[in-house]
Amino acid sequence: MNKLNQLVWIGMLLFWSRCNRYTDQQPTPDNGPPPVSVQALAQQYPKGQDIVFTTVANNQLWQADFMQQNQRYQALLSPTRLLTADQLVSGGVPDSLARLLESTVVAGGRFSNVRLRQYTWFSNPGNSAVTHVYADYSWQQQPYTASWTITRLYSGKITYYLELLPFQLTNYETDTPTEIPESLQAALRGQNLPFTYAWIQVDALRQRHGTVSIQNQGQPLYVSYDEKGQPIAVSNPQTAQPLQRLDQLPTVAQQYIQRPELAGFGLTGTDASLTHHTYGSTSTYRVNLQKDNQAWLMSFSDEGQLISRSFLIYGNF
Repeated sequence: MNKLNQLVWIGMLLFWSRCNRYTDQQPTPDNGPPPVSVQALAQQYPKGQDIVFTTVANNQLWQADFMQQNQRYQALLSPTRLLTADQLVSGGVPDSLARLLESTVVAGGRFSNVRLRQYTWFSNPGNSAVTHVYADYSWQQQPYTASWTITRLYSGKITYYLELLPFQLTNYETDTPTEIPESLQAALRGQNLPFTYAWIQVDALRQRHGTVSIQNQGQPLYVSYDEKGQPIAVSNPQTAQPLQRLDQLPTVAQQYIQRPELAGFGLTGTDASLTHHTYGSTSTYRVNLQKDNQAWLMSFSDEGQLISRSFLIYGNF
């Protein structure tokens, strides 16, 4: 960190709290979160204390753990802004949320690390009719992330949307193209595809991957990429080919959907679908299998290898 940036950064931290510190866990030098990001955090949480900054991605992403009014928080900062902030909830998941999984095929797991999303850069969840709750969920000796979206409608009805996702330390959205891998930025520029925004996940190894939304001839195109910025899946509504039968999938994918937890799920229901998507050299089978108000959402490569899988359940309280 150069001397000027260091003095500005330390001065801002001292102004905010006398007990803050920064931890660089990366093998190469990191300059720490820029003053503009730290200031955004201080403005949103002016009584924050005991702040600890940890590098997630060198000079690109930082995590802040802190206390405010006896509550624990965890925030995520980019070089330009405060991205998200979660309140860490002591105890377990509220019974009303935990019960949603009790009658599903993914019942029987264990919850931990419950957190309530209180801030995102594009909205303030704490002041809206939509609540987002996250928790780690261990099921069949595998880690997952449970995500609840709870919406209070004007009619007074409360709806829920619960996803069980591959494990992630955190997630965020961005409309800044520099926050996706350079190789992907270059590919989009080379094809003259305007970047709209991206959903980014940080996995247990602190590697970032996600999905970008871009405009292709005025229509949305979604490209998922791995930690190296390589495209691994695509959703192209313009050219999606509907399929009618599961035996139209590659053999490896057909074998995968015989797994016990997928028994009884099929191509019936409003959320069930089977489509083949292609853009450039990337092709993807998207398979949504449904049973009542439960669904498995999966994507497979052209060879039938599983790319991603999530579980969904929805309804009303």
